[in-house]
Amino acid sequence: MKFPACRTRLPVWALAAAFACTGFGCLSILMPKHRVIVDAIAAPGVAKPSGMSYRLLAKKSTVAQSQMQVAAVKACIDAGLTGIGMFEAPANAAPDLFIEVGFGTYTGGRVDPSARETFLQLSARDNPTKGINSGTGQELWDVRVAVFGVAGAVEAVMPLLSTVASQNVATDSRFETKIEVPKNSPVVKAVRETAVKALEEQSPTPPAGASGRPAAALPQPVR
Repeated sequence: MKFPACRTRLPVWALAAAFACTGFGCLSILMPKHRVIVDAIAAPGVAKPSGMSYRLLAKKSTVAQSQMQVAAVKACIDAGLTGIGMFEAPANAAPDLFIEVGFGTYTGGRVDPSARETFLQLSARDNPTKGINSGTGQELWDVRVAVFGVAGAVEAVMPLLSTVASQNVATDSRFETKIEVPKNSPVVKAVRETAVKALEEQSPTPPAGASGRPAAALPQPVR
């Protein structure tokens, strides 16, 4: 099921503020690097997807997320995938890959805030039948990335997770590994800035006399 086109209730500047300061980053000022857990698998012989087109589909858990979260997360994923040479297929064209997206938080029933996991998962299938809205091809790769102890909004840490996930697509980590990403990483900064710019460009021009900044539109299609 596709998400309908609609307006987010919060303006783009609110999303930008969320991107700029997460519970993970703001409460860990003395930590020079983010620690990200990566779990990636890939089918044998799968090449890096640079130059390939994609369409994002949402897992059932994603459908329940707020419109602001979906718009912001999609913008970050698009920015991350663009950074490795991929591009989103036009609405009326068959993509090379369908990428199923899952994101959210998991506590495992534990009360300790440091045990709160924020994750992003991307699973890609090929599209041998050249479908436009869905694909049933072979799963080519799956990557799940996560950080612990994020106290803020889920979308706030998505520039970091989208960057790491994109850099690890079509790879096999063999087991769950932990990597460190500099807090001032220029790649993460580029993803964040590209995502914010994309949301701003999707915002409508406010009517004459309207106050405040325009709200971001929900991109399509996300499924």
